[in-house]
Amino acid sequence: MDIDLAVLRSFVVLAEELHFARAAERLHIEQPTLSQRVKRLERRMGVQLLVRDTRNVRLSPAGGDFAAHTVRMLQLFDEAVEQARETASGERGTAQISYTLSTGYESLPVLLEHIDQALPHLTFQAVEAWETDVLDAVRQRHSDVGLVRCDPADEDLVSLLLRRERCVIAVREDHELAQRDAVHLTEVRGERFVTTPPALAPGYQAMVDGIFAQAGFRPETVRNTVPGSRLMAVQRQTNSVALLAQSARLSRPPGIAFVPVADGFAVFEVRLVHRADAPAGICLLADVIQREAHRQGWLGPPAAAG
Repeated sequence: MDIDLAVLRSFVVLAEELHFARAAERLHIEQPTLSQRVKRLERRMGVQLLVRDTRNVRLSPAGGDFAAHTVRMLQLFDEAVEQARETASGERGTAQISYTLSTGYESLPVLLEHIDQALPHLTFQAVEAWETDVLDAVRQRHSDVGLVRCDPADEDLVSLLLRRERCVIAVREDHELAQRDAVHLTEVRGERFVTTPPALAPGYQAMVDGIFAQAGFRPETVRNTVPGSRLMAVQRQTNSVALLAQSARLSRPPGIAFVPVADGFAVFEVRLVHRADAPAGICLLADVIQREAHRQGWLGPPAAAG
């Protein structure tokens, strides 16, 4: 049966008011228009919904039942419309984020907590990967957004700067620098540094190399051939050190101490990437993330070490 929603809404208001003039006023229509809508509804249903006399209007038993069911039906319809709008705008649904290990120490958890509050109907699936895999996942639409340390300089991707983060030197607890409040990179010139495999994180390693270049030297390196936080296990095994973002301290690996780097140029970035042709929902998500980064103060000058 084809019945206009406007007719059903008019009947519900009249069922609440039981007065044509008041109901018409609430609906912002003329009283004759309301009367015609209700009569048309009764004809299509073949049921008397209202009992009218010269003074009063009341619901028939059938009208009372129909009004109760119609109220629930209209509520469900309105909820369905709102959910569809939220899904289309990106406020509802599931989004996948890929991220690198070091962005997962602090940046990712902080951002996810905020997204849970700002977009409560959006569910996240987060996958840790090497930098190259994160960028490929976004390019190939396997992930909606990615968190990386580098600017991919790719015309297919939008890269948004979220954070500038100071660096620390990770050393063994028995290292002579472990108790220092801060250290300049020139003081660790003779150390061997664990580095990320360039083929798996070329942008990140280029950032590290650039910091050492500004410090005026190229360190001896120990290649890390294992993924993730096991880098620090390599440190213990090889008696080497590592240049990391300060949020690495939150990983609390046993036997490792973190010493702030005093050089102002020793800064790592965190960037959000998504496809340039991403749908409106992903652009909304990116905007929410970027505004939270500003609120956190991550884009201000990093606090000086020591």
